[in-house]
Amino acid sequence: MNDRVALIIIFNHRYDKNIEVLEKMYGSRFSNIFFIVPFYDGTKSNIIPVYEHSYRFQGYITQAFDKFFNEKFEHYFFIGDDLILNPVINENNYREHLNLTAKDSFLSEIITLHERPENEYWPRIKQAYDYNPKLPGCEITNELPSYDEAIELFKNAGQSVNPLTFQQIYDKKRFSLTGLTQKGYLKHLLRQTKHNKTAFKLKYPLVGAYSDILVVSNVAIKKFARYCGIFAASNLFVEIAIPTALILSTPDIKLEKDIKLQGRALWTEKDLEILTPYSNILANLTNSFPENYLYIHPVKLSKWK
Repeated sequence: MNDRVALIIIFNHRYDKNIEVLEKMYGSRFSNIFFIVPFYDGTKSNIIPVYEHSYRFQGYITQAFDKFFNEKFEHYFFIGDDLILNPVINENNYREHLNLTAKDSFLSEIITLHERPENEYWPRIKQAYDYNPKLPGCEITNELPSYDEAIELFKNAGQSVNPLTFQQIYDKKRFSLTGLTQKGYLKHLLRQTKHNKTAFKLKYPLVGAYSDILVVSNVAIKKFARYCGIFAASNLFVEIAIPTALILSTPDIKLEKDIKLQGRALWTEKDLEILTPYSNILANLTNSFPENYLYIHPVKLSKWK
């Protein structure tokens, strides 16, 4: 038994039938497994109920913290319930595969928002621009590092925050310049552009990241869980909240670019074709998992035998 790591599997939605499948899949590889499941009302002690919107599942981590936290763990390894981790990875070798020391945490990537190509619209940038830590009814400005303190923490982690451009925030394909509603919308944008001299400054330093897999070190987990809860309470989308919370918690973050194994996210119908050879039989996938992949996501277990 290895108590260096807890594997924590997060369910965006409640699919109790998949818990047994995941226990069989990971039970021989990890001694300490917890499941975070929305609205769970059963009796299993390693299944932690939470009550939060799936778009803000960083709040799941905060709500479940007291149930999974233990000082004996060096790392907390979070994965989505529909993410299949490479079967070679286990509690004894995860640090080697992810290039981690005891103090390191792991994210798949960090998306620096102002460096995002203007011709590759990402709606999370608009959500980041709209985010206001001074949300009415949610007094969090004294709970987060100040703007300037956050900038310093970003610098310590090797990250920068610069203003955004109009094209990064607003998708031209979704908005025309005709019609009354669009005129009002355009007037608002022109006012913003004039005020910011064509530079759109975030109200709080933020980054983005694919967030269905992450590892948080023991030294960072308390701050990280706290900031996750604050960002959930203030309605920040999870793919912005989780990487930002981690940067505010620790400068020691490893990324996929630092390791040999690379994740495979299946965004399109074409991407999903890589699963065809496995005939929706889970044993086929786990027994013949692509050796160069860190994970495959998503794999909807309810459709697999």
